[in-house]
Amino acid sequence: MFIEKYEELTNFEKENFKRIVSLILSKTFIGNRVYDKNQKVFKSNSDYRFINRNIELFSEYLDVAGFKLIKDNNYEVIYIKNEFGYNKKRLDKNTTIFLYGLRLIFDEDRDSVKLNTDAITTVADIIKTLIDVGAYTKKPSDSEIRTALSTLISFNIIQKIDGILEKPETKIVILPSILFVITNEKISQLSQYINTLEETNEEENIEDSEEMGEEE
Repeated sequence: MFIEKYEELTNFEKENFKRIVSLILSKTFIGNRVYDKNQKVFKSNSDYRFINRNIELFSEYLDVAGFKLIKDNNYEVIYIKNEFGYNKKRLDKNTTIFLYGLRLIFDEDRDSVKLNTDAITTVADIIKTLIDVGAYTKKPSDSEIRTALSTLISFNIIQKIDGILEKPETKIVILPSILFVITNEKISQLSQYINTLEETNEEENIEDSEEMGEEE
């Protein structure tokens, strides 16, 4: 029973339990690897370890609220899913495009170095990838970059290593949680969506050229 297990925790553990429940309800994803900006190394996440040690306790508590707690041992990601489809975050078009580009970079990095952990990239590389696939014809505005990346940071999908988000040289860690936001099944759907954007961009470029020709 939940109450019995909960009472076995120390007072410190009870406070930690409440904090982490609030955290996972807010962020959805908690991974084991986090980047320590001070020491500039990757470390094991104490919150992840605490959930892992008390996985049944968290599962039982969240189940009462209609959330299923899911743990992926391969990528060491713990996340929640609402059984009723509530509490879903609808990403805007711009953030969705960035998410797609980040997933492409993550997959390419995994294929090249055979890792199941995370990938490090830069804002410049993200923008280049998005332009290469036809999602954009030019660099998005600083506001669009900052908004998209900030949203993804808030859900523990990416983590900023250093710098200002909209600067080209800023380093970004793409966390394994991205695999559970954009599953393999969703990749093809997003790819088709990006293709429609590319076609739209091409049509707009043609129209712009024709208008310029008329003015001449």
